[in-house]
Amino acid sequence: MNKLVLLLAGAFALAGNLQAAGLEISHYREGRLLACISVADKEFELSFIHSVSLTPVKDYYRLVEPATGGLTINQTAEVFIAHGQGLPSLVNEPDAKSFKHRNGQFILEMDRDIGQLIVRTDRRFKNRLHTGNKNINLNQWPDGGLLISPVFNCQP
Repeated sequence: MNKLVLLLAGAFALAGNLQAAGLEISHYREGRLLACISVADKEFELSFIHSVSLTPVKDYYRLVEPATGGLTINQTAEVFIAHGQGLPSLVNEPDAKSFKHRNGQFILEMDRDIGQLIVRTDRRFKNRLHTGNKNINLNQWPDGGLLISPVFNCQP
């Protein structure tokens, strides 16, 4: 009987680890949940048109399980083609690992932990979330602030 209990406990623990992590998207000010997107590979991107340079920008992120528990967001890179207000322009940006210009793109590789990921959306700037083969139009909701929070699994 003890072996069966141990096997079942191990199976449930493994099943819990196989659940896909996800991102809850909420209206920032209201706290109203809008969607939950599963992120099987724990990586996602945000893309948008920069409001000053009017050129595309893509930010790369991963979900991390720190030793203290929970799930957090870590930004790994920012890729853009023209400098504009708010975009990195120095080699010694905070949390930067490298800053390159390659094939017409600026690439800032980084290791930046994000406390709260708040995305200010505006239809003019084509805000999108990409994960795996999913592309989520963040402008499907009214313009404003969206809070993107990591979760261990999306609840129906």
